[in-house]
Amino acid sequence: MSTELVAPPLENPLSFIARPTPQLRATLTQYQASLPPADFADLLALIRSAFGKYTAKLLEFRAGPERASALHQMMDKELKAADGLPVTCGRGCSGCCHYEVEIMRDEAEILKSVVQQGFPIDRSRLEEQASRARQGVEWSRFWSPQNRCVFLGANGACQVYEERPAICRKHLVTTPASACTTAGAAVAPVQVLMAEILLSAAVSLYGTAFASLSKMLLAAQQCDEAAPASGTRHPPDPHAVRALPPGRTNPDPRAAEATAHLALRTNFPS
Repeated sequence: MSTELVAPPLENPLSFIARPTPQLRATLTQYQASLPPADFADLLALIRSAFGKYTAKLLEFRAGPERASALHQMMDKELKAADGLPVTCGRGCSGCCHYEVEIMRDEAEILKSVVQQGFPIDRSRLEEQASRARQGVEWSRFWSPQNRCVFLGANGACQVYEERPAICRKHLVTTPASACTTAGAAVAPVQVLMAEILLSAAVSLYGTAFASLSKMLLAAQQCDEAAPASGTRHPPDPHAVRALPPGRTNPDPRAAEATAHLALRTNFPS
């Protein structure tokens, strides 16, 4: 009979997820340090079940804009768990629109279509951002004009709000907007567990590529520009990160931020 009150650390409790988000890892680490073993096992089982169901649901849709649109709808549904929390994000705050935002190739296809339909972007700024190394020092220069998302309007509002990537949808904070662009300031992100599991499922789909919005959008555009008349498409940006085959894992590339609120829901996709 065990008398342990806290679950002993597991080497990698999320080994069944090829690419868990940093936030999901951080959340599980916090619970692993505080929950009784039985409760932690139940939480892990819930995460495993949700991950499997989200994966199956996403695979029902064709890779590309169709799957990305489905992901966005599912993400919006899960983020309703944050309703009622004191979220301080608002139209025009735009601090997070100056970060290195990473998106998936499927989402880049949606944004490429927006540009093809006539939306003007600063191509030179897009190319400069795309040339940067992942987590390059340039991205740490808060509020630099060169860091502005190419879809950010002069009024600080997203000009493609309905088509914004999943990571933009889930990035919510409860601290003042000014903290998001102040070096050393404490930022309190809202954490929606099901949203993190969903995004982990999407980015873990075999063959999924992801990188900064600039890299992925530029790669999608260049792919079309270089395609011969036969319709053959060239591979996406070789610098993009690809999800690993099932059963393999990579160390987490980013340090996770501290969690301010955790919204838990269990409404799995039907």
